[in-house]
Amino acid sequence: MNNIEREVNSVFNIAVYLKLMASFLPDANFEEVNKMVSDIYDFFKSAKEDDILEKLPYIRSNLEKMMAPLLKSFPLKKSLDEIVADWDQFFKNDSEIYSYGLEYGWLEDRMNIKGLILYNHIPYHFRIGLYAHKGNFGIEEEFLLKDAFNILVKAQKAFDQLNNYGDFKQKLLEKERKEDFDEHTIRKITDLKYEVSANSRLSVISFYAFVECFVNSLGYSHAKRNVLVLSEMDFEILNGKKNGRFLQLKSKIERYHRLIRTDCKTVIITSDENQIKEPFISFFNIYESLRNSAVHFSPTKEQIWLKPQDWIEKAERFSRMALQVALEFWRSCYPERPYPDYIGRLDYDIFMNKAKLYIQNLEEVSDELKSNS
Repeated sequence: MNNIEREVNSVFNIAVYLKLMASFLPDANFEEVNKMVSDIYDFFKSAKEDDILEKLPYIRSNLEKMMAPLLKSFPLKKSLDEIVADWDQFFKNDSEIYSYGLEYGWLEDRMNIKGLILYNHIPYHFRIGLYAHKGNFGIEEEFLLKDAFNILVKAQKAFDQLNNYGDFKQKLLEKERKEDFDEHTIRKITDLKYEVSANSRLSVISFYAFVECFVNSLGYSHAKRNVLVLSEMDFEILNGKKNGRFLQLKSKIERYHRLIRTDCKTVIITSDENQIKEPFISFFNIYESLRNSAVHFSPTKEQIWLKPQDWIEKAERFSRMALQVALEFWRSCYPERPYPDYIGRLDYDIFMNKAKLYIQNLEEVSDELKSNS
């Protein structure tokens, strides 16, 4: 590579850096920056060497002026050339980065992005929306928690429908002086009972999945941010394994918080039946068994053939217990921090109200379609 090629690459890397920053910064116009980068690329590919030499200083000067405020706001931890090379790898590996977003930790490792997102805690793998998804953020435990609440609300609505429909049909039966429901009514009541039970079961599974995902998330994030100071064994544990074998959730809860805490204290004990406390006793001794039966049932496991009322009660009780377990685990890891903003501070009412609004919106869509059919 000659000097001109090196200079061209250096200048073009500035342009690519600007495109990277424009893909997630809220005030940047990505389309304009993208067009500028394409124009510069086309010029370098097609122009004669003399024209490139003549215009190169001008192009560099303009790009550096655009770059200066960004470097001031987000000082680099790696060289610009290294950052651009790492960014290019996403496209070489066909990772569809613009669809799935960029890990916060990827940026954090390469530049100081404090203040970019005003949350009191941001996991390493928290995803930042790019381009068309700019301004959106996401992480797996949040949408699993949304799933769980949405399914719970569906179960509650089905239970209300079951009771209301049963009362309505019973009054109609008495009015018509009949003794039994007709076959069609019985079929509808049976279907409503199934709807309550099915969604309640799925709710229990989903709340359990959320707790496990949340625990895994805090462990993984701490491991990624402390890879240089953790022992090889502790790093493996925080990634869910010990000696190559997967750890159970019960073990993760006890091990992870001790490794994450600054004082390395053990404040949650799940391995000793004489020392384990609520809500972990019920979570593991009652509801984990129920969840396991719902996922891979056998006649020797917890009974899942329950009345709709029993299922909805278990689902509602477990939903609160799952949030309590998550809150206790968070507090055991970060005793000095407030509850995490990035996941609604694990506020039960916030997620319940969002789920009710979501279901209401779907019902309104259905009503609109019916009214226009």
